[in-house]
Amino acid sequence: MAPELKLEGVRFRMYRGEELRAFGEAASATLRRDSTRVTARDLVAVLPEKGAPVRISAPHGEGVLSKSVFSASGGVVVSQREDVARTASARYEPSEGGGGLVRGDEPVVVEGTGYRLEGPRFTLDPDVGQIVIEGGAHLDAGRGVAR
Repeated sequence: MAPELKLEGVRFRMYRGEELRAFGEAASATLRRDSTRVTARDLVAVLPEKGAPVRISAPHGEGVLSKSVFSASGGVVVSQREDVARTASARYEPSEGGGGLVRGDEPVVVEGTGYRLEGPRFTLDPDVGQIVIEGGAHLDAGRGVAR
């Protein structure tokens, strides 16, 4: 049995129990069968949230399936409705209680209708759809804010 699988045109679904937590696709993926380490290229994932789905895209992704830890890099874009966040990299880590958090240690810009929010790092809770800008934030709000 080969320890590594290389796949092209991958579609995936992730479940917690019977609940669909994410689905998406990647142009290519490599899975190490011995460690469950996965890498992906041109990755798009959708978190089917109750209010509106969250879409995440990145040129590169990697993680360890058995630990439910994933990271994305090369320019990560997260969007929900008209709100769009951009950062260089982000990671998903499981948290107590069965959920997980998306964290980024590099600058983030969040734009939406009538506002632009910038900060040095962030934490996103996909279960509640809330982003917290940490380390100080700058907000431009009102008319005239470019999207």
